[in-house]
Amino acid sequence: MNRIKGLFLLAISLLATQLHAQQDVQFTQYMHNRIFFNPGMAGNSDAISLNFGHRTQWIGFDNAPVTQNINVELPVDKLHGGVMLNITNDQIGFFQDISAALGYAYQTYVGPGKLGIGLSVDFRNKNVRNAQWIFPDGGAGSNDPAVMNPTAQAMAPELNFGAYYSTDQWFAGLSSSRLLQSTQNLPGLGGGTAAYRSVMHYYLMGGYQFELATLPGIRFAPSALFRTDASSQNFHTDLNFNAVVQDKIYGGLGLRVNDAVSLMAGYQVMPSLRVSYSYDINTSPLRAYNGGSHEIFVNYQFTIEIPPRIKGSYRTPIFL
Repeated sequence: MNRIKGLFLLAISLLATQLHAQQDVQFTQYMHNRIFFNPGMAGNSDAISLNFGHRTQWIGFDNAPVTQNINVELPVDKLHGGVMLNITNDQIGFFQDISAALGYAYQTYVGPGKLGIGLSVDFRNKNVRNAQWIFPDGGAGSNDPAVMNPTAQAMAPELNFGAYYSTDQWFAGLSSSRLLQSTQNLPGLGGGTAAYRSVMHYYLMGGYQFELATLPGIRFAPSALFRTDASSQNFHTDLNFNAVVQDKIYGGLGLRVNDAVSLMAGYQVMPSLRVSYSYDINTSPLRAYNGGSHEIFVNYQFTIEIPPRIKGSYRTPIFL
């Protein structure tokens, strides 16, 4: 089994030199983490929003993806918009990707809602964590320059753009990541270089919430996320349907077309704190090799009120 694992990870290393698949991480609960996909949302609300997410994918599958994401976005009136910070740690096998994005969005009222146009600068670091390659020929390929050094790492900047519009009832966003399509040159064995090239990703997101007169106290919130990249025919569709009871208890179902179905639940612990969980059940051939995927999100929102200044006194911020 260890030999098979090594061969599998070596194949990933070789493919990474010409990778054309989806490179950005995925979240089932994208509707609770919209700022991750679209910097245009920064400053859209009047509150400071802090999000933390953890995803463990393909339980029981060795070296499967594990992802953590933490982000914060806050409105800044003097900037006519908001700022954001988004940090992600994503690991699959020996490979670890750490990114930190800092962004700004200009917010303006258009019709019944608010429109945000945002841009973020993203610093991405890719590294190999003490890899132990096993070569098919028993070792003759140990100087292959296309194979990454077991401790290789490289950093490259990227840009992300997004436009986001929302009203009290619905939202929609269009965004793109990895606009620079930068290349990370990781040192290879034998003095060569393994080049990992980014490709642009595109996201279209939308959602709507409504109530039925026959079911008072229940709010329904369907949403969708469409994503693709610029270099392949990969097109992914996520569809979610959630219900919120008395603004307290969340529940819903999700579908990632040709990949997984999801069960979701959450609870509004207090007006400013929400905890939500989802479980993915694979519908692809991978279902025979894993026990599903777990994902949890914690969202905390608060405002800071600074009283008017009175001559001869100090102002103390009030956290609400």
